[in-house]
Amino acid sequence: MTAAALLLIVGLATGQAAEAKADKVKFDTVDGVTLIGKFYPGSKGKKGSTFLFLHSFEKGKGGSSAQDGWADLATALQADGHSVLTFDFRGHGESTGVSQDFWNTFAENPATGQIGNPHNKMLGIPKANTGTIDASRFPAKYFFYLVNDIAAAKAFLDSKNDSGELNSSDLYVVGAGEGATIGALWMVQEFSRKRVELVSSGPMIRPGGNPFKPKVVTSTGIKKIYEPEGKDIVSGIWLNMSPRVAGQPVPMQQWLKEITLRRGKDRVQMAFVHGEKDDAAKKEAKNFLAMVRPGFDPDKPKPMAKGKETAKPAVGDQEFTNILAIKDSNLAGSKLLRKELPTIGFIQNYVKGYNTQHVAQDSEKRDMRSWAVVWNKGQGQPIIPAKYEGEQYSRVIPLPLWGLSIQ
Repeated sequence: MTAAALLLIVGLATGQAAEAKADKVKFDTVDGVTLIGKFYPGSKGKKGSTFLFLHSFEKGKGGSSAQDGWADLATALQADGHSVLTFDFRGHGESTGVSQDFWNTFAENPATGQIGNPHNKMLGIPKANTGTIDASRFPAKYFFYLVNDIAAAKAFLDSKNDSGELNSSDLYVVGAGEGATIGALWMVQEFSRKRVELVSSGPMIRPGGNPFKPKVVTSTGIKKIYEPEGKDIVSGIWLNMSPRVAGQPVPMQQWLKEITLRRGKDRVQMAFVHGEKDDAAKKEAKNFLAMVRPGFDPDKPKPMAKGKETAKPAVGDQEFTNILAIKDSNLAGSKLLRKELPTIGFIQNYVKGYNTQHVAQDSEKRDMRSWAVVWNKGQGQPIIPAKYEGEQYSRVIPLPLWGLSIQ
């Protein structure tokens, strides 16, 4: 799809305003942060798409889901029948509450086996029991751990899926600034996070040791590894995605290429949105597009040969991976969602257009508590436990697997 075609789509926006219905919600992360957000239920239920919004933030300046435009975009998508979740990242907006377990910085309690949160040592040990955190005090490298907030948000959507309210297997992610960058990190790890079927050997006596006091053990192995959980992701819509988080560069090319690999009939699409008058943002968007569509120039569509019709791209190809420059604007991030700009109409019609081409996955019951889950990047690669059967949450995401140094 050419940039001109995308702009034409914007001009055809017909979404009607509707009275928004938003429920204030809260849900917990694996390490004990209570996240606050708003859920906009869609009238299409499991027949509609599901949207997860990620607000922008800056070290020392903060950010929240109350920024310009998020509520307007949520209302517009809800009016189209879709479900939307928006929330504040940890330490931002209203998401400042933590449990006492948050400050348990031991790797694992040897007596109870309880997993601790050693990554939270980066925040220092509080002088007194404190139930709140503030992003203004986060060291730069800690911002990468906000990816666990997105994992918690997806788990919340999965619970809504299981109660029949939405389809979390048809997920669009919309992010701004550094929130979009953390969104890409979450996406790439989802393509390594996989449910597994375990098989047990049953009780057996461990060889060696005292023959009069044999030790009985159970051996557990992996019988089957399922598809990556990233199969639920349809598209990323990025408003001024940043190549850095808190001033630190990220391996964005590695992430985006892995996310957008063709897997089966579909691949994840991406739209890079920026203000037309923002030259720096235009350059960045072109860089990102080149990472996922090398050789494609959105300003120079290939000419059609005489007497030949242009072949329709195969479903799941990259027709919906492109740039949108918002005309006559130098605004950035969620400010591009202001009502006087066409951005919301673009997103609505981008979704309508792609939903007519790709076949949405049927909603499947997640029931994640009953599954064991691992991170595994592929055959021959290490298998790292993410959660065991009966556990509610996947563990803290191991950032070094995706090229991040946290020392």
